[in-house]
Amino acid sequence: MLQVELDADEDDAPLAAMLPSRAALPAHRDEAQVLLDVRRSFTMYADTAQEDVRARRRAQLEAVVCGTLRRYPALHYYQGFHDIASIVLLTLSPSTPLGEAAWPTTKERCRVQHAVDSFALHVVRDSMASNMDPVLGQLKIVRNIVRAADLPYALALERVFRPSQNLAALPWVLTLLSHDVPDVHSAQCVLDFVLSHGAPAMLYVAAALLLHHRAALAQAAADARRPLETLDMPEVHHMLAKVPPLDTDAARHALLSRAEALLRTYPLTCPAVRAQTVLASSSVLFTETPSMSSDARAMSYASLPGHAHVLDIATTPRDDTPIDEKAVPVVRRPRLALVRRLRPLLMPRDTARFVFAASFSLLMGGSVLSVLLAAQLAAPP
Repeated sequence: MLQVELDADEDDAPLAAMLPSRAALPAHRDEAQVLLDVRRSFTMYADTAQEDVRARRRAQLEAVVCGTLRRYPALHYYQGFHDIASIVLLTLSPSTPLGEAAWPTTKERCRVQHAVDSFALHVVRDSMASNMDPVLGQLKIVRNIVRAADLPYALALERVFRPSQNLAALPWVLTLLSHDVPDVHSAQCVLDFVLSHGAPAMLYVAAALLLHHRAALAQAAADARRPLETLDMPEVHHMLAKVPPLDTDAARHALLSRAEALLRTYPLTCPAVRAQTVLASSSVLFTETPSMSSDARAMSYASLPGHAHVLDIATTPRDDTPIDEKAVPVVRRPRLALVRRLRPLLMPRDTARFVFAASFSLLMGGSVLSVLLAAQLAAPP
């Protein structure tokens, strides 16, 4: 998806010509927020521990993010996009420039800029819409994936957060996990997984993370001697929001393998996930195939208002809620209850006609014989 060549002998002139300088373009409306976020960046990574290195990296990051926004003004910046851009920057420009130069080479600047542009247009475009509706739609799809994988667990989580949506996965979807892992290598592995499997892949990573916490939440419920769905929402959110350590190959492999298995078992359009009923065909989830990845096409979608990308993002509860949640009375003496239910079925169908005829006969002064006659009259022909 990212049309970025890394060959050392590549001629950077064509790419540089495609990327006009930031100063030549009008400022974007969100640049003030970009600056605030950039000032807090590069605090977790060992490679940027020195203050002078961090200052240079922040200057590069601000230039790249603002460059993307100026080139594609229909995009709306969100807090977290700079986290993705910082990983791309450290990946494609691993060396800090020496002297007064802002970048080691023009080629590196162009490659980083083009890669960040591509992420914005072809991976997280839904997150850069005019409102959060497309992202809420993606969270609903995550919910559907978890439902497909483990319905009782999913419904328990939904009851904890009802009527709101489970927002634990929100930062994962927005930042592709780059804000929640403390090392560059782990973040690179997640971004590589998303690029290799397409924009929807992050939703399956998020679902895998929610499923990862299943055992811990079950233990917390057991310790509290309460059902999972009755645990306090802040407590559950706090547990879900924790990303497990991904600092080993085994841990990363376990998470991404689970995400890949979910992706293969429950693709977007399968009956269990039904992503096509949640987000419109203009969503980045449906438009970023190899034949639909042109920047012009992506920008035509980015120019649409946020609500144009959604179909149904309401957090509708399931009809098949567990039996203990339905208003079913508890029958304490089932035999007597069943007898009462059966009693009308055991009565003769013409009892009412007999009682009426007999009563009328007696009122008219009739004898026992008249009662018997009434019974005969009440009998069906």
